[in-house]
Amino acid sequence: MLKKWQQLGAAFLMLTSIVVLAPPAAEAAAPARILLVGDSITQGHDGDTSYRCDLWNALGGAVDFIGSKSETFNCGVPGFDANHDGRGGATTTERINEMIASGSFNLTYDAALVHLGTNDKNEVDADWSLDWVRTNLKPEWERLVDLLRSSNPGVTIYLAQIIPCTIGPFGDFPGCTVTHNDMNLVLAEVASAKTTSTSPIVLVDHRVGFNSGDLKADNVHPNASGRIKMAAKWAAALDGQLDDEVVLVEPNGRWHIRRPGNSDYTFFYGNPGDVPLFGDWDGDGSDTPGMYRPSNGFAYLTNTLPDNGGAGSGEIEFFFGIPGDQVFVGDWDGVNGDSLGISRNGKIYLANTNATVVADLEFWFGLSTDIAFGADTDGDGKDSVIVYRQSNSFAYYTNDTSQAVAPTNGELFFGIPGDQFVMGDWDGDGLDTPGVFRGSGTTIYLKNDFVTGVADESYSWGSSNWRPVAGRWIL
Repeated sequence: MLKKWQQLGAAFLMLTSIVVLAPPAAEAAAPARILLVGDSITQGHDGDTSYRCDLWNALGGAVDFIGSKSETFNCGVPGFDANHDGRGGATTTERINEMIASGSFNLTYDAALVHLGTNDKNEVDADWSLDWVRTNLKPEWERLVDLLRSSNPGVTIYLAQIIPCTIGPFGDFPGCTVTHNDMNLVLAEVASAKTTSTSPIVLVDHRVGFNSGDLKADNVHPNASGRIKMAAKWAAALDGQLDDEVVLVEPNGRWHIRRPGNSDYTFFYGNPGDVPLFGDWDGDGSDTPGMYRPSNGFAYLTNTLPDNGGAGSGEIEFFFGIPGDQVFVGDWDGVNGDSLGISRNGKIYLANTNATVVADLEFWFGLSTDIAFGADTDGDGKDSVIVYRQSNSFAYYTNDTSQAVAPTNGELFFGIPGDQFVMGDWDGDGLDTPGVFRGSGTTIYLKNDFVTGVADESYSWGSSNWRPVAGRWIL
């Protein structure tokens, strides 16, 4: 599914030969590896895991936390990955030197979450000033960035503007309002000065929406609500780097989100006979369920991912289409999130609003038996239309919807007859590419480009009569 952060450009690679799809030599790609760097606000405090357990839940357990430490503390979530690189009481310089000694910078990671600075206020007292931060802390934060890149030059660094501390002035200490404001100002300077196209620095502002009620009685560490808020901020920031995933739906309306090494995250949404839909209906970057009920022509969408083991209900419902229409999902204008489209006997109708409306765009493309999908195939921030012809396993796409009969801009051979086709950004590069669910072998095959050939990833999952959709969510 399309994400709002997508800015990448790409050119289509045209079909030049036909190769029968075969299982790849390798198994599914490893999940995103995330190094967690910090002090006790990363490690945990007084028996908790700080934001780490909540972040693991928010990401559905579909990531690999990295670090030289592994205290579990009190998480209570099966399969929780306890690895991290936080140490309570550590200043920025101490944490950097400890990570050098432990070899943490030599680990392999795709992203690094950094929340450091809280302890740097200690014992400075009357010497504290913005100039002191720029002279003493800024070089250390810049050194940390360099070290994070030393063995992982393409790492994306998520640099926190740290959560508030509500300790007021006493003695020569100016109070956390002063110290944290100064540090957060300089952290923003570091992010701006050190970001590169190869290794971007994403500034994550943990101050916004975080208040004194989100702190423990010590006025420094996040309590339960604060930890949830931190996890949500990290998850939202990470969303752009994480891949789309295939979701499988049983005929009875039970949805399955795969969590490698753990049992599936499941919920009920819809009735037998409904067509499952998955999209970002409110433009918040997270895909949530929808369904189209052919029996009455209504679409039912929700902006909430139902609880694990629970059941969801529609928050948005509207009449859409006529009997026999095939309904699909995409962001046609790149503005307000995903909405619906219709394929009717080879004619495509696209609506930019999730309501009973006249189509904003209509054109002819494909055959009456083709199955239509929305996908951002060129990274322009809008979804185009793909049709999959199950009879010959060809996908045909168009990027030009300005004509009454849309031209075919390219075609791709992928899969075998009987496969269920799906589109998604499987490698996080900003481009949606093909996948298939082969019910006969209960195997998913994913391709990371539009070049005909073998799949780049595959894994076994599901049951033969389940149906695939795809997207990216935050649990």
